Order: sequence, then C-alpha cells, then structure tokens
Amino acid sequence: MKFRLAPKGEHTIYIEHGVWYDHSTKHIHVTVHGAKGAHWAYGKSDKRYLQYKAMLQEAGRWPERID
Repeated sequence: MKFRLAPKGEHTIYIEHGVWYDHSTKHIHVTVHGAKGAHWAYGKSDKRYLQYKAMLQEAGRWPERID
C-alpha cells in the first residue's frame, strides 16, 4: 500500500483511493489498493455518492450516459 506522511503532525498519513462508477450496481465504489477489506460502495441515497460523483466529474471520469 502506498502512503505519504502528513507534513504536520505525528499521527496522520495520506493514502490513495480508487473510485469508480459501476453500471451494473449503479453504485460508486471506493477502494484502497493493497489494503485488505478496504472497499466501500455508495448508492444515490448516500451523501458520499454526491461527493465522489463530483470528484469523478471534475477528473473527467464520470460516464456521460448512465442508464
């Protein structure tokens, strides 16, 4: 697992997350590569869905057409 230390403080690290929209489940999935059990899925009723959707849109990774 890749991580980097926070520039301030003694207890914080930053890790990369993988985020994608899955057409088959209609959920946004979030994973931490290499971390066992680090997988979450968010449907439209979860407010995290909107946060991750905005990130995917900003990065140009949100699908243009969603069924």
